[in-house]
Amino acid sequence: MKTKAIFTFFCTGILMCAWKLFQDTSPTNREAHNGIMQLLQKRNLVNKIQTRVKVLCFVETCEKNLRTRAQSIKDTWGPRCDKTLYISDKDNSTFPSFRPPGVEPGYGALWSKTMFTFRYLYKHYLNEYHWFMKADDDTYVVVENLKYFLGKESLPKHNPDEPHYFGKHFKTLGGYTSGGAGYVLSREALRQLEDVLANERSPDDCKTKETDGVEDALLGKCLAVAGIHHGYTLDSAGMDLFHSFWPDFEFFGDQFPEWYYKYSANPPSSGCSNETITFHYMDPRVMRVTHFAIYKLGALLGRAKQNVTLNKFYSQDHD
Repeated sequence: MKTKAIFTFFCTGILMCAWKLFQDTSPTNREAHNGIMQLLQKRNLVNKIQTRVKVLCFVETCEKNLRTRAQSIKDTWGPRCDKTLYISDKDNSTFPSFRPPGVEPGYGALWSKTMFTFRYLYKHYLNEYHWFMKADDDTYVVVENLKYFLGKESLPKHNPDEPHYFGKHFKTLGGYTSGGAGYVLSREALRQLEDVLANERSPDDCKTKETDGVEDALLGKCLAVAGIHHGYTLDSAGMDLFHSFWPDFEFFGDQFPEWYYKYSANPPSSGCSNETITFHYMDPRVMRVTHFAIYKLGALLGRAKQNVTLNKFYSQDHD
């Protein structure tokens, strides 16, 4: 009862302060009040996006990479998805990872691994999640930025019950998204993809009988058969959100290979968006350092909220 009374008193105090600010006709106080309310509304919106936008992530890996690359994902960004599956060339119950039915064994056969994984997700998870994110085991995903991109009000609206497909846009081979940079499908896009795969529509374009091949380009062709094409994935300044290379490569932008200038639909440049979603070619060590920089060093910004007192030395005047 005592705890309940304290809580009630605290809440009443907050409400009275808010009422006083609202009643005060002082422009300064009213401006401060509006600023606080906007901040609270924005924080509430961000929290809603993170909790209500449901994303299943799957990582394509192999047995030999489980304890290195896949483990680094498991220790960093993987748990931030609502569910993360590790798709391998063998079943491993201790990691755990598994090989979906139909996937050819071995490190290769990437198209087989991707195609049958999406079919597995359709069968088992279609109605449990809004979005389905594919990543390689050297891809780093900033999951909060991914959910922010998918969940915020935008034009066009990114509703999961409409067919959407997002990633780093390459303009060759009819247009597709980079597999290494990761891509995400809405559940409606997954449903329509399953219709193409199950009914073997346009086999010359969507090669459902093949096991290997250029996985990301073939997926783009299969989605195109369903009438689904890549969506807009640039920030308000025209910068990519999905990246084909690691952070310092993208940040300085002065070492891109020649093929990248030919493939990238968005002209390569230096700098990274504050809303960046993915990086690629991430060594396990670099992945862990990146994660530390984002989530640990970033905690410096929250120190104003900590209950600390000033060292007495600094409360006195010193020469």
